[in-house]
Amino acid sequence: MAKSSAFTSPITPKQIALLHVAKKQLSLDDDSYRAILARYGRCESAADLTQPGFTAVIKYFTAMGFRSTWTQRTYGYRPTMATPAQVDLIRSLWGKFTGKPDNGDVELNKWLERSHKVSSLRFVDNKRAAKVISALKAMAARKLDQI
Repeated sequence: MAKSSAFTSPITPKQIALLHVAKKQLSLDDDSYRAILARYGRCESAADLTQPGFTAVIKYFTAMGFRSTWTQRTYGYRPTMATPAQVDLIRSLWGKFTGKPDNGDVELNKWLERSHKVSSLRFVDNKRAAKVISALKAMAARKLDQI
């Protein structure tokens, strides 16, 4: 039986950056970092990590004391939910529309409830995320036309 693509897909550049942030925050030298990648991620370089390897390495770094806002921002991605990239794009478009980049999700969540019947960004599934993104792009374009 063939492996699922989630098990063979490489990690994203943002995930690689997160690993480097963890390495720096934990004050790991290069040899220690590579030993952790080899043991928990079963590879020699962060660029070679798969999604399960990334998860295992991050769990180990978390056990070592690494604290990141990544999981809070992406809500611990689940396959049927909006992807971290969609969540980031929605926040970015909302910031452009309101003129207040990164002001939290309170107003965004109110708009989502009113317009899309979803109480919070973390409950947006990937199908609805496409509709939300499309709506926000249209709203931002109309706002630019008014200026």
